[in-house]
Amino acid sequence: MKEKIIKNRKLIDSFIIILVACFLSLPLLKSNLDVYYDDGIQHIARAYGTLESIKENGIFHNIISSFSNGFGYSWNLFYGPLSTYGIIFFKFLTGGFIGAYKLFVFVCLILSGIFMYKFALKLINNNNAALLASIFYITFPYHLTDMYLRNAVGEFASFVFIPLVFLGLYNLFYTEDNTYHLAIGAIGLVLTHNISTLLVCIFSIFYCIFNLEKLKETRIKKQLAINILFIVLITSFFWAPMIETKFTANYKVYESGAMASAEETSSFGLKLKQLFVSRNDGSYIFELGPHIIIILAFSIMTFRRIKSEIKETYLVFLVSGLISLWMSTKYFPWKFLPDELCIIQFPWRMLMMSGFFLSVVCAINIYTVVKKFSYKDVCVISIIATGYTLAFLSFLPIDNEIVQVDKWKLGAFSGKEDEIVAGTGGGEYLPSKAHSNRFYIATRDDVIYVLEGKAVIKDETKNGSKLNAKVETFDNDYTVLELPYIYYPGYEVRFDGMILNTFETENGFLGTVLGKEDKGEMSVSYEATDAMKISMLVSGISVIIFTIYVWKKH
Repeated sequence: MKEKIIKNRKLIDSFIIILVACFLSLPLLKSNLDVYYDDGIQHIARAYGTLESIKENGIFHNIISSFSNGFGYSWNLFYGPLSTYGIIFFKFLTGGFIGAYKLFVFVCLILSGIFMYKFALKLINNNNAALLASIFYITFPYHLTDMYLRNAVGEFASFVFIPLVFLGLYNLFYTEDNTYHLAIGAIGLVLTHNISTLLVCIFSIFYCIFNLEKLKETRIKKQLAINILFIVLITSFFWAPMIETKFTANYKVYESGAMASAEETSSFGLKLKQLFVSRNDGSYIFELGPHIIIILAFSIMTFRRIKSEIKETYLVFLVSGLISLWMSTKYFPWKFLPDELCIIQFPWRMLMMSGFFLSVVCAINIYTVVKKFSYKDVCVISIIATGYTLAFLSFLPIDNEIVQVDKWKLGAFSGKEDEIVAGTGGGEYLPSKAHSNRFYIATRDDVIYVLEGKAVIKDETKNGSKLNAKVETFDNDYTVLELPYIYYPGYEVRFDGMILNTFETENGFLGTVLGKEDKGEMSVSYEATDAMKISMLVSGISVIIFTIYVWKKH
């Protein structure tokens, strides 16, 4: 029996991780769990709107044509698409977007535990310690905040890829094993959550600096360069259009301090007591948990007794965990940093990094300090950690009137200043001109406007991102038209088959110009830019090459 357990240990450990994830996910079975709470409605609405646009146009689509009062809105040019398409995929399994959202979250929780186990096993080379690190990771209380209270599915999904990034880095510096996990993890992060990518990048650079001497080795430099190249090429279909969009027009999200100023970011820093105690008053859960705090206190004893082969990584993780904790509080000097670095918005987001680093540190502490550390010890500590996290279930938001997302009035601006709209948030992905004049969006008719000159427009029909009309101009040397679409690159405007130049109007809409006494058929459709098409091709080819590369490594 014992031999069978040893032989199938990884499978048994995976089952335990899934079992703990099931306990943590029990609230997902509640029909009245408010998955729309906080950011939830934005992510679910984005998935819904993206799928509707794909059905309408039959292609991969950057514009959600029904949002912004029918003038179009884009998340997909600015925000990683993985969580959106993950929810869409599960929608075909569950039949509805609420069920798809819940299933996506559940799968992310399991994968984050499995990948943490994979990383910790490589680092510590002990199944018990690896399993414990995984349990600590998925039961870390802040993860519950992202999963149920903030419904921040993009950030929550990024927990899946953090262990893979550091598995790749560890293999790069300390083993001769495959390093492609670095590329897989980083690609997942880039396509999931921009801010999480930034945070992981910062701590990855710190890890590399700590291993600067090893970085001078030709083998390591070569492997690092290969991974970076794959990361850049495979994700080009996302970052290339995003950069193109940034230089095409001014968008609210790119304005200095648009997401948050240094002063605002500093004001969201945690008080020290919030890391120890949570109040059930509608606020988020930021505490570490007494089990983490107590085990973390063993670090002084652990460092003297730890195995030499993991001592360096242990030290980096301990320091990184404590620094990220400090950065989550009001005691970190956020207000002295430039606004560009305050894109994080909320200092307590640093707890996602603390959760990763401290889970590994605490697992190593227990493994090192407890004599004859056994499977039984892992089970007892895991039950304590899981039970403690489950004690927060009374904090979860409940709504007895949950309806499917298509019952919401999505992306409808009323013109009020600083309003938050289901499906478009605060409108941060609008052109700056449109964002500052949302009353115009709210009151504008869904037809072509003549801004300068004279024109007669007949038989105008619009269906999402497609428009057709007969247009005739006269008298003036030129006629300026404003089309009923908010300005995003990728729209193609034709007049009698000829492609017209487009520009952003003063209202943040799509504009074009006709000549004197022009008469013909005008059509508008979203076709994507040449740069978008090329980047898609580059990403597709790179995925094939990377797959072959990984297969050959095995």
